[in-house]
Amino acid sequence: MTSVDRTAFSRAAALRLGAGGIAALALGGAAPASAQRASNEVALAARRFLGSLDDAQRARATFMFAGSERTRWHWTVPASVPRNGLPLGTMTPAQRALALRLLRASSSASGYRKTLQIMSLQGVLRRLQPGSGDTFDPDLYYVSVFGSPGAGIWGWRFEGHHLSRHFTLVRGALSPDPFFLGAWPTMTGTAYRAVGSRFRTMPREEDAARELLRLLDGRLRRQAVFSSESLTDHVTQNAARVRPPSPVGILASDLPSAGQTRVLELVQTYLANHPSPIGEVALTRIRRAGLGRIRFGWAGSDRPGVPHYYRLQGPTFLLEFDNSRDDATHIHSVWRDFTRDFGRHAL
Repeated sequence: MTSVDRTAFSRAAALRLGAGGIAALALGGAAPASAQRASNEVALAARRFLGSLDDAQRARATFMFAGSERTRWHWTVPASVPRNGLPLGTMTPAQRALALRLLRASSSASGYRKTLQIMSLQGVLRRLQPGSGDTFDPDLYYVSVFGSPGAGIWGWRFEGHHLSRHFTLVRGALSPDPFFLGAWPTMTGTAYRAVGSRFRTMPREEDAARELLRLLDGRLRRQAVFSSESLTDHVTQNAARVRPPSPVGILASDLPSAGQTRVLELVQTYLANHPSPIGEVALTRIRRAGLGRIRFGWAGSDRPGVPHYYRLQGPTFLLEFDNSRDDATHIHSVWRDFTRDFGRHAL
């Protein structure tokens, strides 16, 4: 990549953030005061939620911060991996509203909307798979609070099928990692005409990566594609701690400018699930570690509806995306931070 391209790549990271819902990034990074305000709003929402519960509900919803439960997580249906915490289905309407208000305070507007869409797909799956019983239940999303909200160290989790959102707060700094987002079916309407209006819950997470791959040919494409077959799942699974996997794929610094733009879009799309100040902090760290050092690797076909997997891996983070099940209509994706998952860097 030429020096002009490198400059453009860096400038793009600073200026192309509005589309993803993250405010423009100043050269000095995110404002600590904004991040502190975001963390305070989360703590206030958590206290209001816990204050609405009776003693039995509160006992079910709260855990020690230092216990092993905080790093126990999964994304499959609760019927397969039972969850701890208080499920939405056991709450009164007012309590449920406060639980969702806590989720909203911990997310951007677009991230909150995406979460609700993922939850709504449980109803679609029920209609698509008669006889599934309670396997796909939009009420089986669990709230778990670790420690005392507003204390120096505390956290909380929102989890169920295809969702695992973790928030660790240490002295006012919020860490939103790891987080898992999935979708099945990936589209309702055209392929699933009988069950509702057409929409896609995770469109750019899939399409931007495919567009990136299709920009490449010859040597560059051979560098990017590390397997002709999809991996069938993300390799890190639900490990409490991950180390950088062996690097695969092509460096962002070797991509054409349009490919660099897609890399940035994918990063932005995932960070845009967080409140703006929190997303800015994460992007600042990724930028300082070196945008050109991010690798893009692809496995499987580049045709829609055929199994595929891709990975973005930088010095500080790993994004895995797999769409291999059910004729490539079933997404699993996970974002990991090698040092900051579960707030470890601050503990």
